[in-house]
Amino acid sequence: MREARRSLKRKTTNAEGGLKAEGRQVPAAEKYQRILDAAVEVIAENGYFNSPVSAIAAKAGVADGTVYLYFKSKDEVLRTAIDTTFARFYGRVEEEFKTITGPKEQLEFIAQVHLESHENRSVAILMQTEMRQSAKFISEFSHHHLVKYISVVREVVRRGQKMGIFRSDVSDGVVAHCLFGAIDELLSSAVFTGRAYDAKATAAQVIDVLLNGIRSGEKHV
Repeated sequence: MREARRSLKRKTTNAEGGLKAEGRQVPAAEKYQRILDAAVEVIAENGYFNSPVSAIAAKAGVADGTVYLYFKSKDEVLRTAIDTTFARFYGRVEEEFKTITGPKEQLEFIAQVHLESHENRSVAILMQTEMRQSAKFISEFSHHHLVKYISVVREVVRRGQKMGIFRSDVSDGVVAHCLFGAIDELLSSAVFTGRAYDAKATAAQVIDVLLNGIRSGEKHV
């Protein structure tokens, strides 16, 4: 029992301070990221339910038990991947909005970053397919990330309406959901067909259709 406690203490210390690999000390943050990246790849390739922790550990080059030093469960790995993807998305949008002030341009940038956030195919598969296999994950995503995404877009639309750029008789919520739905469908198409999109050009076209429709002869924004 005493030896077991010493062994556990050594593992905990290593997890906090870094683990040795290939003759060097591996920082805990690096180990954490390696496990997360491995989990995304394994789940994307084999599916969530066919991806045991042992496969994730093998891909990351660590022992099975090491995974549990960083993540409580496979569910937590998937949640972390989703949270990380959207944290990067919101971070880029917030930073760029410091210099991009036009509502139309801001909508284009949101659409562009949304498309670019899934350029890693494994992440795209995880977000567009594996996450949607579970009602629990869909519910958590809707209550956290989708709500925030819609809120960001609505704020931009309302600002454009106050400036007289966008029609005031259109629901900002409907516009926000239309934007998310359009980009989400394009991402799903990319996953299932292998089609690659030019994020900037595609984003501009989506916003053009959203703001101006497809009828010719209309005055463009």
